[in-house]
Amino acid sequence: MPSRARLTATNAAQARDELKKRQQFLSSDQENVFADLFANHLDVLSVSSKNCENLVGSVEIPVGVAGPLKIIRDQTKTEYYLPLATTEGALVASVNRGCKALSLAGGVTVLSQKKGMSRAPVFACKSGKEALKLTAWLDKHQSLFQKIADQTSQHLRFITLQHWLRGRKVYARFVFDPDQAMGMNMVTIAVEEIAQAVIQANPQVELLALSSNVCTDKKDSLINTILGRGYWVQVEAFLPDKIIASVLKTTAEKIFKAHLAKNLVGSNVAGSLSQNAQVANVLAALYLATGQDPAHVVDGSRAFLSMEVERGGLYVALTLPNVVVGVVGGGTTLAAQTQARLLIKKNQPMKAIELAEVIGAAALAGEVSLMAALASGDLAKAHASLGRKK
Repeated sequence: MPSRARLTATNAAQARDELKKRQQFLSSDQENVFADLFANHLDVLSVSSKNCENLVGSVEIPVGVAGPLKIIRDQTKTEYYLPLATTEGALVASVNRGCKALSLAGGVTVLSQKKGMSRAPVFACKSGKEALKLTAWLDKHQSLFQKIADQTSQHLRFITLQHWLRGRKVYARFVFDPDQAMGMNMVTIAVEEIAQAVIQANPQVELLALSSNVCTDKKDSLINTILGRGYWVQVEAFLPDKIIASVLKTTAEKIFKAHLAKNLVGSNVAGSLSQNAQVANVLAALYLATGQDPAHVVDGSRAFLSMEVERGGLYVALTLPNVVVGVVGGGTTLAAQTQARLLIKKNQPMKAIELAEVIGAAALAGEVSLMAALASGDLAKAHASLGRKK
């Protein structure tokens, strides 16, 4: 019988051969046209089996670093560096300026809670009355859900269940703690088993879809804002007038006026339910650099910026109800993304909740700097000098 090492080597060689065949087919007589796209430093076997089917290459994204950013957690201050994968000129410089201002002001205080990962199947019943009976059955058998979760993964813990009735349909939102993983795959597998148990115990019930959009996954939704998904993070700081003048080149009053007009009234005029300036920018850059699923920028950017002018400066806070991240599994296993996470604490590993806190603090740095640029009238100037071809 071949050894595991020999099998792995054989599979790796086969994966590389299949990659080369796809590249040759796509390039045909146009040699070197796709040289940059086809060049990659990835583990072909690992990526092909876990991350990307029909692999042909990789796309390189520039990574800049901002920081250090002081973060205060339980009275302890820690400095972090922010690897930002972006093609938008001026973004790294802007976040870096925000980090400087916040750190000189004493740092960013973080609060966080694990909300868990959710999956919400939809069940069809014969009538509204039968649907109501199903919700009662679900409530009564919640201990069963943990037993089923234990059978699918030793890292998965059932947290809670919520459900809603619409006509004859039941939308059941199962929430789990996936330990250090983002956990969507783990939860999906567990909920599939739970759904089968529900149907077995209630033969008149039909599973219409394993995911009903009540989860809600990678879409903007009020349910995630209210209940949270992944990690709920809030970050806050106080910026003294002196630092606002020297680093941000404006005043607390001007920043607040711009915030009121843009993030509150402007968002209302546009019908936007997000009250922030550029949270999506910072989340996308950090998600890409650290191996997160970039589609979660959609729900993660539903964030709310608060500002209050106080005597001597400006209070700033940012609330993010849906920071969906992990430090194991998925894209977090890729070599460069693993190294980017290690860079954040200068070669010290982090747990998922700490990464979520860093992302929230980084987003606040981006908010502070951009709002200051708007207040001082420097936004276009910054993009002209840093974001355009010379």
